[in-house]
Amino acid sequence: MTGREQSESSVSLVREPSASLEPESSAPLSVESTPLVLEAGPSRLTLEPNYGGMINELIVPTPQGPRNVIAGVERCECAANPGYRGAVLFPFPNRLRGGRYHFGGKELSFAVNEPALNNALHGFLHRTPAEVVNQTASGDISSATLVYAVDGTEPGYPFKAEVRMVYQLSAAGALQVEMQVENKDTQPIPVGLGWHPYYTLGVSIDDCSLQLPAVERVLVDERMLPTGKRLVDERFNAPAGLAGVELDNCFVLGPKATEAAALFASEREGFGLQLWQQTGPRGLNFIQVYTSPDRQSLAVEPMSCGIDAFNTGEGLVVVKPGQSYKGVFGVRVCEA
Repeated sequence: MTGREQSESSVSLVREPSASLEPESSAPLSVESTPLVLEAGPSRLTLEPNYGGMINELIVPTPQGPRNVIAGVERCECAANPGYRGAVLFPFPNRLRGGRYHFGGKELSFAVNEPALNNALHGFLHRTPAEVVNQTASGDISSATLVYAVDGTEPGYPFKAEVRMVYQLSAAGALQVEMQVENKDTQPIPVGLGWHPYYTLGVSIDDCSLQLPAVERVLVDERMLPTGKRLVDERFNAPAGLAGVELDNCFVLGPKATEAAALFASEREGFGLQLWQQTGPRGLNFIQVYTSPDRQSLAVEPMSCGIDAFNTGEGLVVVKPGQSYKGVFGVRVCEA
């Protein structure tokens, strides 16, 4: 796109300019850390608590044997994490215009970490260490809880909160994630949630297909910010091949459903992934889909709000003192 609204007939859309950016950090995270590993039968989940709790591996059983379906990064790259791979997104996912917004009668400002488009991107939890407070294994299920303390000192977010990520892994290769935010402040706080995994099926995405539930595509301008218009997008109502398709789009899910799922599959490999999220009132009613430039992975990102939600209000949740908000999402292995 060059300064114009996306064409309603557009099929291939621009790549995310931020994919090559390295997340900024006010305090570098330690290069010495221990991954958190959950195991259940042949399934294995690897998280990096010291690096924002990023997901860096998910091994699941497939017809071809156990496969890692997460396109992560080498451990030496975790601190920089180019492309925000596997990142937990809070207090907002996606972009914030100029890093600025108004809340509670004040103008607040995040650092611009996408300078080419003059936006703030993906909040700050991706560079906040997490504490592992619980890890259990029982039968075919393993689980763990990661807790992030938000103390109100982050520029642009002078609010106190606690974020909990509860991961539950099954031997069948199913992963469920519950992301909960509790307001620890004395005033209401704005909240947006998201998760940024890149999925791989072991082959180029040009050999894969994508199916989405009923969606509307958010139209954006040259800064990848919403124009206020949406377009019903039926390209992926049935499984559609991704050969030559470029995506970096925010989609709005139907408000009446209680669960929505994308299907990313490879007939060649004989399996696929159902990428689901709970929707409905105060649910995760947005999804961002991004084809990686190397064509080896697909980011499918559940979100509670739209692009620039702190300014547009689209999907923004305001949590009162002492109250909580949560989103639930996950991954299931299926046949292609």
